[in-house]
Amino acid sequence: EEALVYIRESRTVNKKTGKIYYKHQLVETIQTEKGPRNRVLLHLGALLLDKEQRRRLARIFEARISGNPRLSFAEEAEPELIAIVEAALEKNKPENRKKKRPSGPLPRGTAALAPQSIEVDEVRTAGAEHVVSQAWERMGMDGILLAQGFSLKERALALATVAGRLISPGSERATYGWLTKRSALGEMVGGDLLSVGKDALYAIGDRLWTGKEALETALTEREDPSASPEDLVLLYDMSNTYFEGNARGNALAKRGHSKEKRSDCPLVSFSLVVDQKGRPIASRIDPGNQSEPETLPQVLDRLEALLPKTPLFPAVKPTLVMDRGIATRENVALIKKRGFPYCVVERRPVEKQYRTEFETAKTDFAFFAPDPEDPNTGVWLKKVLMEEGTARALVLSESRKVKEEAMDSLKEKRFLEDLEKFRTSIRKGTVTRAETVLRRLGRLEAKYPTVARYYAVTPVAGPTPAPGSVQEPKPVGNPGPEPRKRRKKKTEEPTGILPPYADLLWEKRPKREERKTLTGAYVIETTHADLPASGIWSLYTTLTQVEDAFRSLKSELGIRPIFHQTANRTRAHLFISVLAYYLLSNIECRLREKGETRSWATLRNILSTIVRTTVTGKDPYTGILYRIRTTSRPDPEQQEILKLLEV
Repeated sequence: EEALVYIRESRTVNKKTGKIYYKHQLVETIQTEKGPRNRVLLHLGALLLDKEQRRRLARIFEARISGNPRLSFAEEAEPELIAIVEAALEKNKPENRKKKRPSGPLPRGTAALAPQSIEVDEVRTAGAEHVVSQAWERMGMDGILLAQGFSLKERALALATVAGRLISPGSERATYGWLTKRSALGEMVGGDLLSVGKDALYAIGDRLWTGKEALETALTEREDPSASPEDLVLLYDMSNTYFEGNARGNALAKRGHSKEKRSDCPLVSFSLVVDQKGRPIASRIDPGNQSEPETLPQVLDRLEALLPKTPLFPAVKPTLVMDRGIATRENVALIKKRGFPYCVVERRPVEKQYRTEFETAKTDFAFFAPDPEDPNTGVWLKKVLMEEGTARALVLSESRKVKEEAMDSLKEKRFLEDLEKFRTSIRKGTVTRAETVLRRLGRLEAKYPTVARYYAVTPVAGPTPAPGSVQEPKPVGNPGPEPRKRRKKKTEEPTGILPPYADLLWEKRPKREERKTLTGAYVIETTHADLPASGIWSLYTTLTQVEDAFRSLKSELGIRPIFHQTANRTRAHLFISVLAYYLLSNIECRLREKGETRSWATLRNILSTIVRTTVTGKDPYTGILYRIRTTSRPDPEQQEILKLLEV
């Protein structure tokens, strides 16, 4: 019977040396339409076997390849033949075969990569970095820093430090980790940022703080306000934030009234002047116990210093808008003296002068709703002309009234509950000494100052104890040695003895009902007497722009908490956040002009999936390992944002 599988031997003679080379192949005979044909199954190289051994080897190959149980080779197989079969089959597995490059050259700039070898690593965020770096260019920050003597590397460090506050808010140490481990900004802007240490970021912050006034002036000069000079409005407000740690060596760290309810920490104050679009103009940094009204003269000095230098401030001075925390009677007089138009709510309760008008506000005032589809945002308004060309707008806000009444009710409820607990202690005899009762009553009034003034609280005295009627308690257990007698100091004889208290009474004063009439009411005063009441109210509500600025600084720009223990580093930390707000306002203003109202925090999250990454893969034909650095393709939502920003 003719074998279907056999081993074929071929010989090659070297013409120069006459040496003969042998080569063996495993061949299969198959039937085709043109008759029997041979097909090479395996290339076996040179086998040092005789003809009979090659026949048995072919039988073993046939049994292994076909899996036919009739082809038993266990009895005739030899271990060395089986080793040859297994080695040849292992070598000719698909994954072990030597690949041949397809015929013809590959296109220029391309390589063939084995799919199983492709990996992705060195992933760094790049979406927000692109947006922030281009906002930096639009504002001309490189030119401004170059004029102040910043080198190329220092300008790149300044961009990285400020951009870190926008993209990954935190301390300078956190910014260093973001820059060197998670962000592609270093490879995008150059300047060898990936080799710098964290101390370089602290140093560049100090350098930026040193040039604070020059930077703010240059940035203000580049602004192109859309409003006419007469309509220019500047909004001023002040806030504070807290330190982590005692900060005992920090001259700015002072105890004061925390606007974030962190009275357990030392504070630092900072103030900001922005225009009606929220773009920053000037900033100040003060100790944490700085009184708000005391900062206004220095702010006016700063603004007047900017007047002749920038096109933003023409000969006509801008209108100042401030809330009641800064607008004391003295400050309003100072603003008038300096010649600034203004629109303020005074610190003193001017609304009390118009109690009669506010009692009939919903019938006599004009209702104004800035959003006709949402009447809940509306207010009742009445304009009152004053002397010296000023006017006042009486405002009653229903939403503000509901909010204030809810706050007052909660405070009143807690105040009465604490009074009731205190009275129970007095009646039980737990607290009876007059000095203790009066001291604790004073603490309650200090805890609820806005409510306690509307209640008359009277301690009721009990009978005066006769001299010697009050016995000292007897000691329990072993009294121990007698205490050493101390010489009594000579004191003046008391002029009177307060009797102990036995009860506590209170009653609501009539002023409490009068207060309800003025809940939600306030009075706006302005030099723009030609405006209607709705115009005065709208002008004052632009103050929300500076409130948004403080909200952004505290929530989106990593201004809190502060870990620095020296004043200069604290100032540098805060000023970096202010510079970041310059960029943020530039980005958001461009988006608002095109109808995009989402906040920077939202956009930052959307852009976070645009990344720079390295793709690695191996050429299966040459064994070359390729590393390709590339940027991911933006999705449709990201493309729309980048299109709006012209990035």
